[in-house]
Amino acid sequence: DVGPEEFAEDIAALLDEGVSAVGGCCGTTPAHIRAVKKVAEGRKAPDIVQKQETIVTSYAVAQTIGKRPVIVGERINPTGKKKMAQALRDQNYSYILDMALEQQEKGAHILDVNVGVPGTDETSALCETIRQIQSISELPLQIDTSSIQAMEAAMRIYNGKPMVNSVSGKKESMDAVFPLVKKYGGVVVALALDENGIPDTSEGRVRVAGKILEEAKKYGIPEKDIIIDCLCMTVSADPRGALVTLDTLKRAQEELSAKTILGVSNISFGLPQRAFINQTFFTMALQKGLNAAIINPCSEGMKGAYDAYLVLAAEDENCGAYISTYADFKPALPRGAVWEEDLRGILKEGNTAAFDCHAVQAGKKTKKEQGYFNDSGELTENPDAARLIQCIRKGLREEAQKCAEGLLQSREALEIINHCMIPALNEVGKDFEYGKVFLPQLLMSAEAARGVFAVLKEKMEVSGQGGNRRGSVILATVKGDIHDIGKNIVKVLLESYRFDVIDLGRDVPPETVVETAVRRKVRLVGLSALMTTTVANMEETIRQLHEKAPDVKIMVGGAVMTESYAASIHADRYCKDAMASVQYAEEVLG
Repeated sequence: DVGPEEFAEDIAALLDEGVSAVGGCCGTTPAHIRAVKKVAEGRKAPDIVQKQETIVTSYAVAQTIGKRPVIVGERINPTGKKKMAQALRDQNYSYILDMALEQQEKGAHILDVNVGVPGTDETSALCETIRQIQSISELPLQIDTSSIQAMEAAMRIYNGKPMVNSVSGKKESMDAVFPLVKKYGGVVVALALDENGIPDTSEGRVRVAGKILEEAKKYGIPEKDIIIDCLCMTVSADPRGALVTLDTLKRAQEELSAKTILGVSNISFGLPQRAFINQTFFTMALQKGLNAAIINPCSEGMKGAYDAYLVLAAEDENCGAYISTYADFKPALPRGAVWEEDLRGILKEGNTAAFDCHAVQAGKKTKKEQGYFNDSGELTENPDAARLIQCIRKGLREEAQKCAEGLLQSREALEIINHCMIPALNEVGKDFEYGKVFLPQLLMSAEAARGVFAVLKEKMEVSGQGGNRRGSVILATVKGDIHDIGKNIVKVLLESYRFDVIDLGRDVPPETVVETAVRRKVRLVGLSALMTTTVANMEETIRQLHEKAPDVKIMVGGAVMTESYAASIHADRYCKDAMASVQYAEEVLG
C-alpha cells in the first residue's frame, strides 16, 4: 500500500546513507521504478574501498579475525569421541545441536563442523548438519573436511562466508580447494606443509605458507582470506615441537602479515593431565599473537586462560566481561569430590570407608611386580639382570647398555633378550595401556631396549646368530593423513622386539605401499589413520593389497579406527595400541 512518491522518499534516504544499488521488488510498479530513477539521477555511487579484514560470517553474524583472538569450538568432531560418532551414525541431530548451543553459550565465536565417520555418506551428513546448526545458531561455521566433494556441497548450501579447513601447500590440494574458495567465497585455513611433509623448522613452515599465499593470488583470493595453521606437534614425541610452533606464529605475522590459527590440544598428546599443558601452551600462543584457536570452550581451564588473557592484554574494557563471567563462578567439582553437606551425611551413617583412598593396601612391590623375572615367570637372582630390566623400564639407555655388556660375560645374548629385554618391554607396554606410564616414558624405554639390542647384536653376529631378526613389517600412515605419532610408537616397539621396520612415512599413496610390499616380499603391513576423512584411503590401500599381494597380512590402527570398521574394510587385525601390533607381528612372523 506504499505509493511511488513515498517509496521514492524512502529510497532517497537510503541513497543518502551510501547505498550503491536500489530497485523494486514484489508490489512495486513501473511508476515506483520511475520515481526511484528520478531521485537517483545525478548521484554517484560511492567508491568501494577494500578493507583488509579477515571476516567469517553466518547469515546473521560477521566475525572478524584480527587482534582480538577468536575461539573456534572443536567439539562437533567425531575423532576420539564415541558419542559424537554414534550420534552421526544414528543421525541424532538433537545431540549435535546441544553440542553446538553449549559451545555458543560458553563463548565460542565460530563452530567447527566435522562429520567424517567411517562407513557414512560424509557429503550428505555434512550438508544436513550445517542446515540443522544454522537453523538454531547464528554463529559462523568452519567446514572441516578433506573431501572435496563434501566441501563443495557444504559451501554451496552454507548461509554466509564460511571458514574452510583446509588447504595445504601440496599442488594437488591447492588445485582442488582454491577454485571452490574463489567460486563460493570463504576464509581458508592453510596448513604449513607440502609434498615434503611438515617442516621441522619455523623457516620451513613460513616458506610453505608463503607459497600458499602466492598460489592463492593466482586465483584472485586475497591474503586476508588465508589463515595459516602453524601446526602443533606433540611435545611428548618432539620436545622442541611447541617452540617451533610458537616461532612459526611470530614469523608468519612478521614476515607474511598473515593471520594464524592452531588446533591447540594436539600439543599434549600422550601426556598425563593434558589440561595443564594445553592451558599453558594456549596462553603462550596468545602472547605470540595467535589470532584463532581451535579449542573446547566448555573446558573451564581453557576458557579461563582465554578470559584472563583478554584482561591482561587490555582487550576486556574495565574487565567487564571477566567480572560478568566469574563474579559468581563456582568451579566444577573434581571426580569423586563431594560437598560439605554430603560429607556430614555420609559420616553420620558411619561410612568412613568412603574416604579411605587406600582401602586396598598397596604395600611394597614384590620382585615379580618390579620386573625381576624371566619370560617363564621365574624370579631371577642375578642382580645384573634385575638391574637391566629396571634400566629398560626407566629408559636409561647408557646404563642399560653397560648392564648388557656385563651380563654377556655369563649369559647368552638370546637369553638376555628373552629373559630380560622382552619382559621389561612387556611390562612397560602394560603400564602404558593402563595409564601408569606415558608416551615419553614408553619411547625412552623402547630406545633403551634398542641400545641393549645393539650391544647384543654384535655378540650374536660374532657367534654366527646374525642378529636373529624376526622378519620385516611395512608401516605407513595412509594418503591424506599427516599424523604419524601412533605409527612412530609402533615402529619403535617393533624394532625393540627385533623386527625390521620399513617405514614409508605419512601421507603415503596406496600404490607406494603395494609396490614396496611386492618388491620387498613383505608378509605384514601396518596402516594408520588418525583423521576420519582419510579412512577411505586406508580402505583403498587394503583393496589394492588384496588384489596385488593377496598373501600379505594387514593390521590397522589409529584414533578413528574400531574393530568393527577394520573388519568392514577387510583388514586382518585391528590393533588398539602399539603392544597389540607387536603381538600380531609375533603371530604372523614368529
